[in-house]
Amino acid sequence: MKKLLRVAVLAATIFAFPSFVQAADDKAADAPKPDKKPAGMPFNGKISAVDKVAKTVTLGETEKARVFQITSETKIKKNNKPATFDDVVVGENVGGYARKNAEGNLEVVTLNTGLPPRSAKSKPADKNPPN
Repeated sequence: MKKLLRVAVLAATIFAFPSFVQAADDKAADAPKPDKKPAGMPFNGKISAVDKVAKTVTLGETEKARVFQITSETKIKKNNKPATFDDVVVGENVGGYARKNAEGNLEVVTLNTGLPPRSAKSKPADKNPPN
């Protein structure tokens, strides 16, 4: 009798376990998924235009010019110190990180101004300078 009881308990456990797994999977599938942040991109260049009213910064002067939107969440630094949008000036070299918003515009996450000009290719230092 004990043997029959053990087999019955074992069979019940085996048949019941998949339903518990199924219920756990259903709960996980019903849970809301966190919003995925849009992919971002680093940028750098020279400011060719600043629009204080529209709060935009334009980099480049050709047809490849890119316009970046400044938001209230944008973190701006000038010479590694906190700054404001009023400190951003045409002709400055800048770098930072931007993301596309829902409308497809590039919103600046971080903007670093007061950077030294970027050279095309830096030359390695001479190991043996002339005497």
